[in-house]
Amino acid sequence: MKLNRVLDLIKTNEAFFDKCREGKKYYSNKNDILEKGVCSTSKESVGDDVLRHADNRVTHSFHPLLTDEKASYMFTYEPIIDVDDNENNVNSVVNEILGDNFSRKLKNLCIESTNCGVAWLHYWIDDKNQEFKFEKVNTEEVIPITDSSLEKNILEIIRYYDVSEYIDEETTAKKVYRYIEVWNDKEFTKYKLDAGATVPVNTETYTHQLGRVPFIKFANNMNETGDLDKYKKQIDLYDKVMSGYANDMEDIQQIIYILENYGGQDLDEFKTNLKRYKTIEVESNQIQGKGDFRTIQIDIPVEARKVILEELKKQIYEFAQGLQQDIESFGNASGVALKFFYRKLELKCGVTETEFRGGISELVGAILRYKGIEYKKIQQTYTRNMISNDVENAQIAQQSVGVVPTKVILQNHPWIDDVDEALKLLDEEKIQLENSLEDEYQISNEQPIDNINTQDNNLNDITAKDIKTEAKEEANKTLNGAQTQSLISIISQFTSGIISEGQAINLISIAIGIDKEKAKNLLNGVV
Repeated sequence: MKLNRVLDLIKTNEAFFDKCREGKKYYSNKNDILEKGVCSTSKESVGDDVLRHADNRVTHSFHPLLTDEKASYMFTYEPIIDVDDNENNVNSVVNEILGDNFSRKLKNLCIESTNCGVAWLHYWIDDKNQEFKFEKVNTEEVIPITDSSLEKNILEIIRYYDVSEYIDEETTAKKVYRYIEVWNDKEFTKYKLDAGATVPVNTETYTHQLGRVPFIKFANNMNETGDLDKYKKQIDLYDKVMSGYANDMEDIQQIIYILENYGGQDLDEFKTNLKRYKTIEVESNQIQGKGDFRTIQIDIPVEARKVILEELKKQIYEFAQGLQQDIESFGNASGVALKFFYRKLELKCGVTETEFRGGISELVGAILRYKGIEYKKIQQTYTRNMISNDVENAQIAQQSVGVVPTKVILQNHPWIDDVDEALKLLDEEKIQLENSLEDEYQISNEQPIDNINTQDNNLNDITAKDIKTEAKEEANKTLNGAQTQSLISIISQFTSGIISEGQAINLISIAIGIDKEKAKNLLNGVV
């Protein structure tokens, strides 16, 4: 692409870039009230106006609070990535490259897209050690060039930024240069220009082996608009009302003294006499008439301001789809009640998540191409940072065993960050349990029932069918062959007096995956 066209595109997109800067300005709590004031006039223009001298400009950080609330809710816990059901242990390869800061980078992308409407992630291969790197770039530095298809595939990316550099190695003087990079799927050209110039000081072209334009878009929503547009006017009015109230507190004295034919020389003497002697002197004459002193009390309207501020605050959180405010306590609320509390925030984050899923899949795909790994599907499981009812979650997970695959349960378990590691630990525990049963009770899980030695005649009549029936009736549990043999082994040792009832209950609970209460009922039902 020719440089003159690039410069024209940069100029054309200035309005969008200004919108990005506005979102970031409000995120830094630098609201418009700081520039305009209550009366949209500067302090200099107010001058010595007797009625209006105070110029308080109070900002309120609603936007950063709502933005951080959204970002922390979505990405305090990074999504769990699963490629082709972890075939050939590919998940560990991906997670190693994503690194420990993946959650932080996603959080920053979320904040950027919330402020600007869209965020951009740039990835590259480091020249020093050939490692895969990726990082967020400022939205106001990026211009995408797409094709005319409905999918809007990216053909090129223009990135520009200003850098202050030393003129030479000898002096401390600096000069601002503008760098412009034009990327495609094979190479990028880098221009260096003086600030405001149209002719480059230097031009270099580099090739890359990434196979695609190495920029990934993370949109905030379908329209790629920031959240500030939804409630900016309400924040501005809130700032204006509060700043105006502060001005009134300074400008308007609650008591005004009215003096007629005051006998003193100046107001300072009047205030001194009033403070010291609690009296003042007034004069009367035929020309000016009788002297007088009285006061007027002015009441600043407080209630009206309270009403409008409360209404504005409600509107801000309503339009921003933020969490309810001023909620004292939910107590021991159920999972449904807690989800209702988060409903608006969840709807807003759900829209952003649908946009981010595509970006994350594209990033993981780039990592797999870098590693030369072929893949078919990439799954993502998200965990929200929210208050939850741990008792209900534990019960749901426990009741899902045997109905829902173990991997799915672990993917949705709030305590699990690494599903593959959890599955590995479960397999290790299963092996340890089987070895423990064989070593401690000297009975194999494959040993026929007829060979079990017992001193309890009642156990001789127990069959595998009886065990399975009791398990179904007492514990609502369907047993496989290995679980049936393990259960018979434990019951045999209990009836023989080798282990206590408590030990038997614990072993049954572990062996077939039920709670201790059901294990006790099962033991009593069989024996």
